[in-house]
Amino acid sequence: MRQEKKKVKWVFPLLVSIVVLVVILATIVLLPRKIDVWVLKNSIVSSNFDFIYEHWNEERLFVLREGEDYKELEAANQFDLYLKLCHWTHRQWEHSVPDPYPLSNAIDILQDIRLGKTGGFCGQYSYVLADVLKSMGFFAVRYVELWSNENKSHFVVEVWLDSHKKWVILDADQDIYYEDANSGLPLNAYEIRQALFEPKKRNVIARSTVAPYQSLGPKKIELYANFAVSLRSDLLRHTKPLSVQDRFVMFLFYKDRFTNEHFFGTGATIPYMHVTTRLEDVYYECDWARVEYHVANTRDSVSLYFFTDGSTPNFKGFAVSVDQGKKWNRLQGNYYEVKDAGRIFTVLVAPVNMFDRFGCVNEVKITL
Repeated sequence: MRQEKKKVKWVFPLLVSIVVLVVILATIVLLPRKIDVWVLKNSIVSSNFDFIYEHWNEERLFVLREGEDYKELEAANQFDLYLKLCHWTHRQWEHSVPDPYPLSNAIDILQDIRLGKTGGFCGQYSYVLADVLKSMGFFAVRYVELWSNENKSHFVVEVWLDSHKKWVILDADQDIYYEDANSGLPLNAYEIRQALFEPKKRNVIARSTVAPYQSLGPKKIELYANFAVSLRSDLLRHTKPLSVQDRFVMFLFYKDRFTNEHFFGTGATIPYMHVTTRLEDVYYECDWARVEYHVANTRDSVSLYFFTDGSTPNFKGFAVSVDQGKKWNRLQGNYYEVKDAGRIFTVLVAPVNMFDRFGCVNEVKITL
């Protein structure tokens, strides 16, 4: 009898321990797993104004590219290619007066100047460079009209640089770009303007587009006191040159507390039809993929949905990579599913345009 009691005393705690262990294991299994989803950037800055870009299927884009030799230029990266295309444009003719004033597209400008029918200065260099960039698949490009407070004007190009995720100035007339002397980053018109009115925030130098990219100091930054960007860049098919009045209607002028509203003369006002004080209206973002996601009820997969929010001109589709960009897969739609990987899973996503140019790369990290 005593042995049986000892046996009961030993078995009972064991059974209790087994039951507790089973309950704990069942709780772990039945409780929903925590799934973390982290997105590098999940909002896209947009403008209140509509911008019209050249259509990818514009026939004259193909005619221009096939008729010139810049398509054979070799470049180390996107910005290097931009600089080479800017320098190529600069070399096509000597700065001269456009009289009669040519059309506002590269094909007619190059033809008329090469035949000696007219000349070309900053406007013609900018029109040609913009078309060259578009023909190479970089559609987020626009013209920028500059005015100093002494009413001196200039014409340049701004193009979206995916690798740096920002707009940058290219001046094919002067064969230069601008750089922040501290960070080394290429700059846009507003950032160059900061060097005039807020020099403690920005130290700007101009650089040659040809390696070793010689510093030219603050060359012509006084022209950036006032600037306007074009609301359209689809000029290849236009059959009339843009007049000054056309530009006043077509461009968006940026105004802030530093703006001299009478820079056009005593009693004058800003002549542009479109004026904004919201910097994001001018410096909106291009070529981004925004991510929405849904965690499955079974907690073993995550559905990703991609959107450009209209940020990619001539959008074609999305590409994803799950090996840090070594291999990219094109999606048929905007959906991608991540299944249970038992680890941190990284998905890179980028929008792709109709010329197969990749936009900015966004990153999604998922812990399953």
